[in-house]
Order: sequence, then C-alpha cells, then structure tokens
Amino acid sequence: MKYAPEPTPEQLAALTGELAPRGEVRFDHRIEGGLGCTMDVVRVRERSGSETRAILRRRGMWSEHDDINAARTELDVLRLLRSHDVPAPEPLWLDETGIFAEPATLISFIDGEPLMAPDDPVDWATQFARMLARVHDVSPDAEIRSRLTDYNSQESASLAGSEPPKRVAEHHLGPRLWSAQKAELQKTTLEQGIFLHGDYWPGNTLWQGQRLIAVVDFELIGIGDPALDVGTAVVNIWFEPWRAVSDDFVAVYRAETGRSLDSLRFWCLKELKRPMPDISLWLPSFQDMRSMPDFTADELRALHDGLVLEELDRT
Repeated sequence: MKYAPEPTPEQLAALTGELAPRGEVRFDHRIEGGLGCTMDVVRVRERSGSETRAILRRRGMWSEHDDINAARTELDVLRLLRSHDVPAPEPLWLDETGIFAEPATLISFIDGEPLMAPDDPVDWATQFARMLARVHDVSPDAEIRSRLTDYNSQESASLAGSEPPKRVAEHHLGPRLWSAQKAELQKTTLEQGIFLHGDYWPGNTLWQGQRLIAVVDFELIGIGDPALDVGTAVVNIWFEPWRAVSDDFVAVYRAETGRSLDSLRFWCLKELKRPMPDISLWLPSFQDMRSMPDFTADELRALHDGLVLEELDRT
C-alpha cells in the first residue's frame, strides 16, 4: 500500500477553515495496515476549547471508482447505516473543494480496534456473524442502489470469457481456481439485491475488550448475494490460527437470517482469487493489524497457496 503524504500545515489550515473556524485541526497519527485508504487521526479543537478526534480518509487507487462520487456515496451509506442503528462511523465532511489531491472524507473516530486474538473464538464468531446480519438488513433506496456496485453481475462477467483475467492468469494456481469458480457458478443461484459491505473481514470491525462495537470501512459497498460477505469473512478467518470457528460463524449467520447460503463456496473461491497475482500486497494487514511484524511475504504466499489447494482438492 502506498500511503498519501501526511497532511501539510496548509491543508490542515484549510480543513480548520471548513470544520472549526477560529479553532484548530491537528494531525495526530496514522493508522497503518489498510489497503484501500490512507487513514489519519486528526484532532479537531473548537473555539470553545472542546476537542474531538476524527479520521481523515483519503481514497487510493484500489479501484477505478476511487473518486469524489464514490466518497460521497460512502458518506451517504454511513448515514443510512446509522439510521438503521448499525454501529458505524458518523460522516462529518466531504472534500468538495480539492484541499487534498486524493478524494477525502472525514468521519468520526470510534475508540476500538480489531480483535485478532479473542479469548473465546466461538463468542467472537457469534458476534461477528450477528453484526453482518444487521448490515444485510439495511435496504438502500433506489437512488443509492443506482450508485452501488452490482457484485453478482461483476463476478459473472469476470467468468464469462474463455480465459481468466490477466491478474489471475499470472498466478500459478490462478487458472485452476478460476475454472473451479466458473464451474461452481453453473451449479448455484445467486441471491439478488441485498446490501453488501463488500469487504467484511475481521480487520474492518472494532472491538472494546471482547465486545464488538462497530463495523467500518464501507469503501467497497455494493448489492448482490449476501453469501459474498459471508465468503469474504470465512476465507479471512481461514488465515487465523482459530480457523475452525469459520463453521460457527456460518452457522450463526444462517440461524440469524434463515439463509441457506447455497452459493457460499462460489464466493469463497472468489475471495481466494481476489489477491492474485500476489497476495504480498496484503502483507501490511498481517504485520500491523494481526500484530505479526515478522511475517514475511513468502510465508503469506505459502499460506494462501495452501488454502487455494485445499479448495481445489475439494472440487
């Protein structure tokens, strides 16, 4: 991940003018480990002297949709989530004047952190599943839906050709994985029209102690089959030492929603394909969020290859 530069004094002064005239906005520290956005904690001091923390998010080049309109949609979705009592950050500001070179937003700071070493992994999985069920209960109106990625159509299109996309073909297991997912699509029906987080993994949840308090990072929001979010979560749990709780996670989600998740394997294959051609791009999340500073790119590649081979062996 190539992070944006720290905010300059001039940018912070301009931000002060928009947020806290006669106050001050100061850079505090950077949150590392994310892939799609540069996230900096800033302190906003009002004229009265009261001070709050907020997160300055600047979108990177994760997709072709990293523009001001995508940032605006993310803030609109945060408002929608909060109106449905889903614990998510409060949207505070959108950079509509070009203070920053990147599409930028400001959201409220939530005092929590990802829980990557739970005392009780089964309880962790239960809370994690119930939170996802709450997210999937949100129903955007037609106007917001028109701005969201249709993940079913996008994934079906990626499998429509006779050869895998270049980034998948460049991985030594990519063509086999792509073929297995393509075959899986012929055997399953994808549920339609459900609001999706798009990147529901443990690093995008915040905890206080052993209690899940919020879900964050709605930059890949979309609509489609809810098994996509379940599959994303499952595969990311497989990377953890307590991977067996992925079954508990799925069981709780099914009980909460009544969904059968017949397409779950299809979306698990998609998630295994997502970091290709080289999962080393994800290394910062393992080193920073998972507190594995000595974890190497080669170890991560080997772990990913092992998971892909397990799924291919099941085909």
